[in-house]
Amino acid sequence: MAFVDPLFEFWIFYSRLTLLLGGFLAYIVGLVIYRLYLSPIARFPGPKFTAITSWVQFYHDVVRGGQFPWVIQQWHKKYGSALNSFSIICHLKLITRDQGPIIRINPNEIHISDPEFYDIIYSHTRVRKQESFRYRLGNPGSMHSAPEKNLHQQRRAALVSSFSRRQVLEFTPYIQRCVNKLCHRLDNEYRGTLRVVRLDDAFAAFTTDSIIYYAFARSYDFLNYPDFVVPFTTGIEKLFSMSQISQHFPWVFPFLESLPNFVSAIVQPSMVSFFTFRDLLRRATVLILFLQEIKTQILKTIEKNRSVNENAGQQVDESKKHKAVFEEVLHYDLPPEELSVSRLQDEALIVVTAGIGTSKTTMCIACYHVLSNPNVYQLLCRELKNAFPDPAMQPTLPELEKLPYLSAVIQEAFRFSYGASQRLPRISDSAIEYGAYTIPPGVPVSLTCYIQHHDERLFPASQTFDPDRWLENPKAPGTDKPLSNYLVSFSKGTRNCLGMNLANAEIYIGLATIFRRVKMELFETQRDAVDMAADYFVQFPKAGTKGVRVLIK
Repeated sequence: MAFVDPLFEFWIFYSRLTLLLGGFLAYIVGLVIYRLYLSPIARFPGPKFTAITSWVQFYHDVVRGGQFPWVIQQWHKKYGSALNSFSIICHLKLITRDQGPIIRINPNEIHISDPEFYDIIYSHTRVRKQESFRYRLGNPGSMHSAPEKNLHQQRRAALVSSFSRRQVLEFTPYIQRCVNKLCHRLDNEYRGTLRVVRLDDAFAAFTTDSIIYYAFARSYDFLNYPDFVVPFTTGIEKLFSMSQISQHFPWVFPFLESLPNFVSAIVQPSMVSFFTFRDLLRRATVLILFLQEIKTQILKTIEKNRSVNENAGQQVDESKKHKAVFEEVLHYDLPPEELSVSRLQDEALIVVTAGIGTSKTTMCIACYHVLSNPNVYQLLCRELKNAFPDPAMQPTLPELEKLPYLSAVIQEAFRFSYGASQRLPRISDSAIEYGAYTIPPGVPVSLTCYIQHHDERLFPASQTFDPDRWLENPKAPGTDKPLSNYLVSFSKGTRNCLGMNLANAEIYIGLATIFRRVKMELFETQRDAVDMAADYFVQFPKAGTKGVRVLIK
């Protein structure tokens, strides 16, 4: 056997390691040079370090816990150049250097803070989502997650008629019955006692009963649960709490889903129940129950559809007939793969989670600010009493929408309720002109609802809850456009929120009925219970807050 000198072996190992490290260093240096000087978006303003690496965003999203929107807002003030914004010059006429409109926020993405540009980005028919967003909430088969324009349109077409204003108006009697039940419990179980009601839970029970029946024509009577505690809401919070990690690592959900349960529990304990539920392996946690029930309802809806087809021609009791969303989907002309249980489960997941969260959050925000401001409370109650002298009256949705102060309160609540609080990047296949800048094709461009809703040029004293700003159909400063055009809680364009008609109905009927029939006062509740403190795709309040709590008088 030939003898090999150990020093020679070490020299070979050292040479290979040096070559490897040298190659890696050269790659890093080349990547830095490319991103700073050669990238198609190298000339856009912004911090240099965030142009080099996405780990800056990761730090603010994951390590600091959903703080990136405020960082972007500060970067606009520090790095943005307002002189580049032609739209602000022409439309808002409010040139300041406090809020530069266009910056680069990571190696690949441009962010714009210009209210006039929102429609251009989100109403453009030739934009698409990023592919990485498909797995952001663990529901890759949903309409919401489809990056491709044609696939999104196909899935949206199967749902859009179910969420039309006409369909929602037909459903309002059920919404009213749910609110009546809520008010009845508040009056009979809590009035005059020291029992504290957490409105977050009460409104979650209300919106959950509403959306479940709307989607599946079945009721679980969550409004009858003790203290209104609905298990679904815990599952939803866990789902959204993973959104920042899955944004940076799109493979996380598919990877965790592929692991055995005991391994998932080690890798990500808070989400093990999510995947065990989807696989129907066991019932263990609240989130399992939530997702299992979604799948159960999809299976029941499919079975009901088969039964209806088999009994076609027989008489049906019209009084018991409700056109459930997923019954309508099953009747729509979709290809077989779009009607699979797993695909419909993904769709149902986003319909239910969005249907619960948006309305609940907006109603909590409205209640807190109304109850904490005696003048607003008196004006609202006076308007409702004058319009409906008998508290037992059940006004229609169109009647409620004509009440100016109620509408102003709701619009201001929407301004503090951001829907999808996280920016929503869009990609155009053609160049986008923005002032002196040309955004190349294929570059993600985003705006952020939170930043727009607190743009002081549009909403002076934006952190103040002021319904008066919405009275008498106000125009945006320096424009002839309604101020309401700049409310984007439901986004805009072809990917706007399908459920906004249903949410409006729940909020109008819910708030009007409660403030007309129930007298409440806040109990040990501060503003941090409703203010957005973290962005996990949806707004999260400050950690440790106990929600909006009230006593019924």
